[in-house]
Amino acid sequence: MSSAAFPDPTLPGTLVIGTRYADSRDRQQALVEEESGRLASPPAGLAAVSWFLSTDGETVLTVAQWSEEAAVTPDGPPRYRLYRSLAEKPETRVPGCLITAAFDVDGPERQRSFTDAVIAAQPGDGGHPGAISAHFLHSVDGSRVLLYTEWTSAEAHQEAAEAGDHDKGHELFSGTPGVRLTHGGRFHLHRVLRPGGS
Repeated sequence: MSSAAFPDPTLPGTLVIGTRYADSRDRQQALVEEESGRLASPPAGLAAVSWFLSTDGETVLTVAQWSEEAAVTPDGPPRYRLYRSLAEKPETRVPGCLITAAFDVDGPERQRSFTDAVIAAQPGDGGHPGAISAHFLHSVDGSRVLLYTEWTSAEAHQEAAEAGDHDKGHELFSGTPGVRLTHGGRFHLHRVLRPGGS
């Protein structure tokens, strides 16, 4: 597992987030090598790229942070902007696992109303101690919501699930018209590329 910092979705700019099926842990790492190799001369406006490997060995999640939206290829993976975040401040815990849940939604109004309902349903005490933050990302085209949550570990997330902490959220996911869960996963950070930086 990488010791590099997780990407910060609260920074200004656009996030381009995509997943690729890998079918094995070796293939996961090979895909990262291929993608990072193509960025030997990164395009202008690309601030950072982070690669996550799913804990089941099947998927690579790529998070590209762009400072200039004009540089983003329009026919690439979905472009996202931060809508709202839930996080304690100051936060000293270090994320060890990224949990995602992606939804297709019927337009921008549904993006907002669904996200607001999920946030309103969160426990007032902050929930499980392993939950660090939750970021609600909306695709620029109004068709998707991505729930991007940082946890101390995959084990902490599993404990919360087994304790029923996520039951209310699952009810909203499955019971809200115009919202369809498409995929999700648990990921560990594998590599970070920061053009012109460390």
